[in-house]
Amino acid sequence: MDSGWMAVWPVAAFFLGGLATQLTGWLNHRRQRAEKAEDAAAAFRQRREEFELDHLQRLNEALQVLGRAVGRAHHTDLMTSRQTGLYAGTQLRPEDSDALGAANRDVHMLLALVLNDDLREEVREAHRLLNLPSGMHRSDVDQAESAFARAVLALDAVQGRIAERIREIYLTGPGAVAELNS
Repeated sequence: MDSGWMAVWPVAAFFLGGLATQLTGWLNHRRQRAEKAEDAAAAFRQRREEFELDHLQRLNEALQVLGRAVGRAHHTDLMTSRQTGLYAGTQLRPEDSDALGAANRDVHMLLALVLNDDLREEVREAHRLLNLPSGMHRSDVDQAESAFARAVLALDAVQGRIAERIREIYLTGPGAVAELNS
């Protein structure tokens, strides 16, 4: 009986060794696949954050340009109202009109690329309010002043929210803690 078991052990060891090799290979394959999936997810998050940062920074700048263009147009319309008694009683100078149009196009283009739904709606509302005064042709000056004041407050608030989101991305992005501690 001892000699029978002695003949089976090498065969059993051979099969057990092969099975162990297969099991180890399968486990390594699963681990590598999980690591690749995690690396791909991290790369996706990195690209998404870079995209969002770039567009939020560009949007913030575009909103600033739009705010200045709206301010110039508002000033022109106020000066005109002193002569006519009505707000926006004449056409803007071509350079002011062109600046306002270009700034609006830039904000409109970048607005659609804001990833956060709530922030996108806040930017949309600020954009709408910024354009309100320039559409108040031959209106009461006090109403136009009130609309301009609301637009300035909305612009300030939305730029604050954009800055807040940019800080969030920098503080929670990959490697943020390591960068802050160095």
